[in-house]
Amino acid sequence: MKAEPLNINDKRFLINRLIEQAPVSTLIREFFKNADESAALAAAGNRRIEIYPLEFGGVRKLTFWNTGPGMDGAELKKATDLSSSIGKDMALDANFGIGAKVSGLTMSKAGIRYRSCKSGSVSEVTIGYDQDEATYVRFPVLFPDGSYDTVYDVTSAALTEGRSTDFDWTEVVLFGETDDHDTVAEPLGKGKVVDRSYVPSAIFRRFASFSEGVEVRIDVAMTKGGGKDETGKYRQLRPLADILDKLPHAERVHDANTGLTVHYIHDPKHPFSSHSLSARANPATSSTTFCAVVHKGERYDFKYSKAWSFAAPKFGIPFGSKVLTVEIEIPDAMALPNQYRDGLMWPHDRSPMAAEDFVDYVRELMPDWVKDVIRAESPESDENLDDLQTDLQKLLDEFRVPTIVFSPSRNAAAILMEAHDDGEDTAERADPDLDLAGEIDFVGGVRQTERQGARAKPDKVRKAPAGSKPSRAKQALERVPRIEILTDSEEIADKGLKGRAGRYYADSQILFVNGLYPIIERMSAELEQELTASDDPDVVRTECLRAARRSTAFRVGKATCYAISKRLSEDWSVDDLERATSPESLSMAADDYKQGLAMAKKWARDMIKASKVEKVDAA
Repeated sequence: MKAEPLNINDKRFLINRLIEQAPVSTLIREFFKNADESAALAAAGNRRIEIYPLEFGGVRKLTFWNTGPGMDGAELKKATDLSSSIGKDMALDANFGIGAKVSGLTMSKAGIRYRSCKSGSVSEVTIGYDQDEATYVRFPVLFPDGSYDTVYDVTSAALTEGRSTDFDWTEVVLFGETDDHDTVAEPLGKGKVVDRSYVPSAIFRRFASFSEGVEVRIDVAMTKGGGKDETGKYRQLRPLADILDKLPHAERVHDANTGLTVHYIHDPKHPFSSHSLSARANPATSSTTFCAVVHKGERYDFKYSKAWSFAAPKFGIPFGSKVLTVEIEIPDAMALPNQYRDGLMWPHDRSPMAAEDFVDYVRELMPDWVKDVIRAESPESDENLDDLQTDLQKLLDEFRVPTIVFSPSRNAAAILMEAHDDGEDTAERADPDLDLAGEIDFVGGVRQTERQGARAKPDKVRKAPAGSKPSRAKQALERVPRIEILTDSEEIADKGLKGRAGRYYADSQILFVNGLYPIIERMSAELEQELTASDDPDVVRTECLRAARRSTAFRVGKATCYAISKRLSEDWSVDDLERATSPESLSMAADDYKQGLAMAKKWARDMIKASKVEKVDAA
């Protein structure tokens, strides 16, 4: 007896659940992907995608249109079934056959209208939610003769509307949640107004490239710039790959071991505009710098604006995230998309994949020109914190915390290292005067070498006195994080430091200190009150503020060092360590400013004296 495949007992429940749990955020991706795949199969020179509004009863409806192989009535009916596609391979790593319909119906219960032209004939079908049936259906239409059907010929209507039937095409219209739902202004749901250029921006961000020869045109009513209240005119949308020649610098760096490639792109602001150079070169969309994982030409875990500024220090970009884009291009086999294609998974354990999984590669492969951009974007400061860093390093060295030299690879293809007890842990150096020109023989299967002169032997070395130990430089102890004091309110907000004293990025060993943290002003006022007679009030005020910031940085640094030292404790978990270095914990350490007043006062006095010397020298 053959095995029996499992069946679905309640198909209606499964279909309803599949649709109603789908994320609306993938809607634009799904319909554009279908259009792109189809347009790529059209004749060269006629590979087009157009996105525009259509009015029904005075209400705009979002519409996708593309050239490419059309569908007749039977094919259109099959294509509107779930888990069904025409001319595509169904696979977990290819096409699911559910994406556009599921995401579309989640937002467009009132209906999705499909029209397709094949061999000069245009067929139509509309799918949506039927209240009476309490499920998703193909809506029937009534013909003049009193008959009904769900798929029907509309060639005459299409010709009347000005559509050509000389070549194949497909059109999809999203009616939304209700008849009065403007799906152009609110594509993610009724009442959820988005930016006017949301649709082209969503496409630009998701797709690293379009299929070869495909031209994408967006109606001006749906792009930034002029044409807000117009329609019927178009702007071309280009992927970032097509406008790289308009940018100062872009470089792909390949890692041979993993097969991944990191794409670094410099995209500064236009000198005569508030927009980036890429936005000026691509007027159909709002283009900004970002970080994302690229898999099969699509971007995942897309971070831009504040999210990218916040995460950038982990990738070795403490400053410059507003002018630097990072794309992490991974091999096809390294990841799988999840059910709704809004994220990637590691194939071996199906855990979510994120851009942060590749921070080590972004830092290690970073070209020198990118580092130059980071330095150029770093805020200017005459504050020298070398003495603080030295004192903190001495403190951290006392705990003898070893440096973490590597982390386990998430790549299933990576080769694990094996531990062996055999062999020596050190090598013997050969005598440089050894003459290997003698006769070679094998005795008992072992290679023997005769030489003229003395036998090879280990170098003679001087033994260290009893009780000696390697220098600190040889012990690979953990280094203290580099301290950066931020005084720009925008930078502070970007790093998530508003109302917080500090934020520690363990991956890149950077500690940001909020130079505008409220306790600093309070500490500075107390110092100023005690030192007000020392010099000119403006000088005293300035140096007291600098001393207060240095003192806060030192307290936050000490708290971070103590937290790092807990790595040696078996009773502290990774989560415990993260909580110990959280901005909240560091803020409490900064709040205890009384214990740092004496040192801060000394710093302030020294800096005030130094300013007097500078004035005399200048005179």
